[in-house]
Amino acid sequence: MNYEIEYYQPHNQYIKIKATFDVSNLNSTTITFPTWRPGRYQLADFSKNVNHWKVLDDDNKQLVSTKTSKNEWLIDTSTTKEIVITYQYYANILNGGSTFMDDTQLYVNPVNCLAYIKEQQLNTCELTVIIPDNFEIASGIPFENNVLKTKDYHELVDCPFIASATLQHETYKENKVLFHIWVQGEAKMDWKKVKQDFLKFTRLQIKNFGDFPVDDYHFLFQIQPIRAYHGVEHQNSTVISLGPSYEIMNKLYDDLLGVSSHELYHTWNIKAIRPAEMMPYDYSKENYSTLGFVAEGVTTYMGDLYLSESNVKTWDWYKTELEILFQKHFNNFGRFNYSVAQSSWDTWLDGYELGVPNRKVSIYNEGAILAFATDIIIRHNTNNHKSLHDVMAKMYTEFGKKGVGYTDKDYIAICSEFAKEDLTAFFNTYFYAPNSFEPIVADVLFKLGLEINTQDNPNASQRILGLITAVENNKAIIKQVAPSSPGELGKLILGDEILSINGFRVNNDLEKWVEHFQDDQIELTISRSGRIVEIICPHTNRHYFPIYKINKVDIPSLLQKRIFRKWSGYKMD
Repeated sequence: MNYEIEYYQPHNQYIKIKATFDVSNLNSTTITFPTWRPGRYQLADFSKNVNHWKVLDDDNKQLVSTKTSKNEWLIDTSTTKEIVITYQYYANILNGGSTFMDDTQLYVNPVNCLAYIKEQQLNTCELTVIIPDNFEIASGIPFENNVLKTKDYHELVDCPFIASATLQHETYKENKVLFHIWVQGEAKMDWKKVKQDFLKFTRLQIKNFGDFPVDDYHFLFQIQPIRAYHGVEHQNSTVISLGPSYEIMNKLYDDLLGVSSHELYHTWNIKAIRPAEMMPYDYSKENYSTLGFVAEGVTTYMGDLYLSESNVKTWDWYKTELEILFQKHFNNFGRFNYSVAQSSWDTWLDGYELGVPNRKVSIYNEGAILAFATDIIIRHNTNNHKSLHDVMAKMYTEFGKKGVGYTDKDYIAICSEFAKEDLTAFFNTYFYAPNSFEPIVADVLFKLGLEINTQDNPNASQRILGLITAVENNKAIIKQVAPSSPGELGKLILGDEILSINGFRVNNDLEKWVEHFQDDQIELTISRSGRIVEIICPHTNRHYFPIYKINKVDIPSLLQKRIFRKWSGYKMD
């Protein structure tokens, strides 16, 4: 399968694409367009961006192509040995997994925009890009004279690239692997600091796995002048979108480190260590799996942990990251209704959005907390000699290196092996059933000489009324209502706009008014889809949405101190 992508009239943001297929042995041919991209387990239906679709035979005569589904075309190829398909792909979205073109760059994730023949996915592929002479190409697999050659379609669509005249480029080396850092966009990088910190977490990740799956690796950064945060993993690279530009080495530097460590870990976990349901990827439909808690949960946990273990960041920083995970969990009442395994399956249903109220949890957040719990159980049971690092290293040896997919039973068995106890009940209780994590969080924190405490939420509407609101166009809009809270008992619903409290107009001072009336009955006037409604919020418990904080136990034991030191990278005071 041969492809050609042309940088043409970038102001229109339509990329010109030509695909050539050998159909000499096919009387009829089905051309398929990917419906999703690996790394984001929800449908995207990229064919909606296709325009000017045309199919030509080997005599340059147009053939009829009949659309048989949203992403497939049927073509009669009985009279030709080759077909050439030309089309344009609209590329106006810039994030870690998109395709984008403007006057500064051509950025392509091939899985977004390259059609294919299913039966030919294992054939070699060649991609030629037509770009200005002053453009340089950043890519996980090198282009030679603007031509990329891959062993098959899977490798081709796993190779995003940026072509631009303004790329910044630096490298560092670890364990004979050359790591490239490419930056597109306005960014004033402190390259000495960046490379020192990247080297630290890279070195420790490779040490724990034993080797690196590929010979070289490329961090492709899309630095934007607007707010942005997104990363997508690939076998030889990652694309990371961050912004605004002026905060990259300041407020966003921790984000840059965190997402980079996370995406690097994916090189092993999901690009090599992959659920059996995704061996190989099927780009034409959903690839259902309950194992998002490994693919994303373990990676989320490890990405931040490595920054602490390698001393790139402090324990206080990592403690805050853990507190954020816990806070999100305890603020999400979907934990009583849907397990993390069920939520993994349903990313294909409602994506990565919050979804309907109190229905589900996150493979990232809840998956990370359970990875943390699994790690500490193993460390405690083995007197700190084994950890989740050993689990993932064996997963890499047994499955990743062999190109074999794993099942949930495989993962549980290896975790149990290193924990020296059968963890089936633990997984059934917390991974496969909808339960709050209070008991397991308290237990594993204690094993580290830590405990979790709650404080009253300083936000008055959250603490007193059980309401989480957001200011939108200077309007106080209700985004979440705690079950059994005054807000729910008063029958408030999501999307209500709070106009006044006890007869006083609310502007941007909702919290001050709620605080003022905290000992009184609270009556709200709200706007609900254009109707004015009066709401009475009953005077009940006033301690909703508490804040969760991690503290050291009064007198930690020697074992607790040892586990904490090896786990965090820091000595307990």
